[in-house]
Amino acid sequence: MAKLSLRTMSEERVTALREFIFSGLEEDGLTVDDDFKKQLFQSPNTIRLRYFGFMVLKQYYTHETFQLEQRLTGRELLTLRDNVGWPYFLPVNHSHIDLFTVKQSFVLKLNGGDVKKWLKNLENKTP
Repeated sequence: MAKLSLRTMSEERVTALREFIFSGLEEDGLTVDDDFKKQLFQSPNTIRLRYFGFMVLKQYYTHETFQLEQRLTGRELLTLRDNVGWPYFLPVNHSHIDLFTVKQSFVLKLNGGDVKKWLKNLENKTP
């Protein structure tokens, strides 16, 4: 049996989550064609939302907003991409982050809302 890399499993998880979201939106009566899908997420293999995607999903899912005092670094962006299991919105100016996950939002609140500290803890837990 071939070994699956962590990256491959991550891509499978992302694909499954995106399909789950698309199915839910279609069930609610939205037309989810390829153009619509491209407008929701930053790229085909991420769950980072574009502004349009954020505006759509916030109508269907609970989200929490956390303010950022500084821009996220490249390392922090990679940690966010690789370790947060639900969609998130990070505007271009990095003024805040919106998380569509109760569990991660709760953990972040326990860290006093300090996004950089939370990302550091996520990075340290990665095997």
